[in-house]
Amino acid sequence: MKYSFTYNISSGIPLGGIGTGSVEIRADGRLYEWTIFNNGGYAERQDLRFTYYLDEQDSFFAVRQKGIVRVLQAFDYNFGGSPYILPWLRPVERVEFNGEPPIAYLEFVDKISVNMKAFSPFIPTDLKNSSLPSAIFTLESNEESDFMFGIKNPFNEGNVDFKDNTLILSGEVEPNDPRYQGNLCIKILAEYPFARVIERHPSEEFQLWHEFRENGRLENKLGKGNFALIGGKGRKVTFILSWYFPNHLLADGRRIGHYYENFFSNCLDVAKYVESNLTYLESKTTAFHDLLYNVKGIDSWIADLVGSQLTTLIKSTWLAKDGFFGIWEGYFNTADKRKTANQYPYTDGPLHTALNTIDVLTYSLPTILNLFPELAEKIILQFKDKLIEENTPEHVVYSLSFEENREKFLEKLSKDPSLPTDGEKLYSTINEIVKETGKDPKGRVPHFFTDNLRVDEYHRVDLNPEFILMTYLIAKTTGDLNFLKEIFPKMKEALESTMKTQTYDGLIYHTLPAGLEWLRYVNNKLNLPRGDNNSASILGHNLIPLSMQTFDDWSMIGITSFTSILWISSIQAVNDACSNLKINCSYDYESLVKKLIDYLWNGEYFDLWYDPKSKMRDKACNASQILGHWYSTLLGLRFLDDSLVKTTLKSIVKYNLKEEEGLLNGAYPNGYRPLKRNYQNQLNLPATTQIDTPWSGVEFYVASHLIYEKLRDEGEKILRNIYERYKLAGNFWNHLEWGSHYLRPLDSLMVIHAYEGLKYDGITKTLTIDPAVEELSWIIFLPTGWGKIEISKQKVSIKMFHGVLEINKLKAEPKKVLLNGKEANLPIELKEGDSLDILY
Repeated sequence: MKYSFTYNISSGIPLGGIGTGSVEIRADGRLYEWTIFNNGGYAERQDLRFTYYLDEQDSFFAVRQKGIVRVLQAFDYNFGGSPYILPWLRPVERVEFNGEPPIAYLEFVDKISVNMKAFSPFIPTDLKNSSLPSAIFTLESNEESDFMFGIKNPFNEGNVDFKDNTLILSGEVEPNDPRYQGNLCIKILAEYPFARVIERHPSEEFQLWHEFRENGRLENKLGKGNFALIGGKGRKVTFILSWYFPNHLLADGRRIGHYYENFFSNCLDVAKYVESNLTYLESKTTAFHDLLYNVKGIDSWIADLVGSQLTTLIKSTWLAKDGFFGIWEGYFNTADKRKTANQYPYTDGPLHTALNTIDVLTYSLPTILNLFPELAEKIILQFKDKLIEENTPEHVVYSLSFEENREKFLEKLSKDPSLPTDGEKLYSTINEIVKETGKDPKGRVPHFFTDNLRVDEYHRVDLNPEFILMTYLIAKTTGDLNFLKEIFPKMKEALESTMKTQTYDGLIYHTLPAGLEWLRYVNNKLNLPRGDNNSASILGHNLIPLSMQTFDDWSMIGITSFTSILWISSIQAVNDACSNLKINCSYDYESLVKKLIDYLWNGEYFDLWYDPKSKMRDKACNASQILGHWYSTLLGLRFLDDSLVKTTLKSIVKYNLKEEEGLLNGAYPNGYRPLKRNYQNQLNLPATTQIDTPWSGVEFYVASHLIYEKLRDEGEKILRNIYERYKLAGNFWNHLEWGSHYLRPLDSLMVIHAYEGLKYDGITKTLTIDPAVEELSWIIFLPTGWGKIEISKQKVSIKMFHGVLEINKLKAEPKKVLLNGKEANLPIELKEGDSLDILY
């Protein structure tokens, strides 16, 4: 006997809505990682992070056809069957699994043939219907069949009712239990539905299986029990799994609940709603899926890859009853046995809450914006009042981290030792000092939301320009001037805060301590007997590490390419915002471009960093060095010469892309690999993995930027490397960085915009289509709607499938415009079902 085995079930397609918790269907046909109960890696409360009420052994689908019974999973004899006892109760020979988020297609192959379509409604721009706590499983066969779904009761000694062809599982628990006042439903759409509750596991209920084999159904029996079964007959049977668990509690006991509570009162309400609206929910979800994956003009594996990261929007999101939206930076996968057993735990991830991490969102927010613009706006507005303000503890602490401010404070403290204990006096003193020195941290942007939805810290110098760029991209793409007016004062504060406190010669300037590895190394060198881990900062310029950036374990000092280009782009964005708001303000950025080139351009790319004070330099090539210019491209603004941008991107591919490794964050042109050795600069600092590792979120960004610049072959080399690397271990739908389902790779869908050369100015309603390929048929998605775009040499055609698209101006002047086949003039509003032909 010869077997061929490939491990391919490390990830699958999460089912559930945005912010509802999820359950994941994988290639063996089983349901994994049930976090619908506010539990597990989804939870904030540490007492719940390793708690799972259901796992992959606790549910199954089964079919009876012509007297043959199969459990629809490719796992093992299970649920009472074995080669010795009930040998006819078998798993299927194999499952052919096609995961294309938001849908999973499964073909169960055996003597009988059954297909499954598993999905949850996912309809871009329709948040309500994309945040339903529901999963839909449709089973089909060419033969009349009897289908059954079984599930362990998540409530010990819980109740099982059967109403409106729906099993309702509920139970009594304490108010601090995440299942409190919740219930779980399974609704069946089939002929001759039946329901049964049993006290024991199906593996102990041999008579049950004989009854199903003989009759294709079970006698109805309800009440209390540990396992519930529901089934029915037909060639096509649908099971609707729905849930309602409102007791989403923070670590401090506050209940934030779920957005779905605004529309439903229990899981039966959800199930009825899904059934009543199933045609709309399925047709729209399927239309989005088909447009995303049925691509022509490029290889289909590219569509497969860029769509794979939609899983993060289901797996890693919170959407509270009041509308708070949070997305985990990384998902600490406590259901992963490798992690809980502490063997080979390469998934890692945050033990405590890390939501909406600004520097990571800089990569992924454009995707969120173009799918669910209101969620993108929520993210920014939630940070609006979290920037540092005067007369706050944060203002005191971060003011005194600057050496100039601390010197003056110590002078005043020596004259008045009561300053630290007199709050009013302390605040006024700090305000006087920062006014005198100009080193005022007011307007500094926080990093992320941590436990109890507090912000964590304000250390990183890249956050201010990133906040500005994301905010303005949202405003300009949506055309939402009210949003821009509301947030613009904070954009301006963020700009001027950095300008006043952390620039040299107009460019962002990094001072020590500038990286986590520097802090660790210096602490280890000091090796104080008391184990003081805060001592290293006294050897730097600042008492708080104010100069870190998204590569936080990779120290950069002086002027860096990464933050300088973000900075220049953010200044340009503020100027453009002023123009659109008709505000008289202008900040110089053009002179900074020349300084950037003088300091860092080496003829091929921008050096990693140069410190004009110490004259030290690091010539590493950073894969994200011109991320800021990607934002300028998306905004329709450019400040670097096109040839310089192309040269830089080509150099990144030349030096950073390694066969069977991926696009490394950093690389030295001479081939020096710093891992386990020092960086190639004068800091005498051992390197960490961050420079010498690929982050797929960075890779997707670089591929997108390359393709926008018509460097398609180079971009596809990067994409192919990601594809091969992540399909290998079954992690295709789960990219890793600091945890599973990492947020950064959600930028994958911007590769689609790059192929289309798509940019949209929602303020002027100007559409730009500047494709990287001569012919293309793919999805077009923007904050107001989505549809199909077909591109050829002389023609661009758009058909709207959902929402609207207003066009007042086309960037390239057409010869003729046809609306629904009739010649038309701009402006045009494309509505659902409308077709637009643009002839060149």
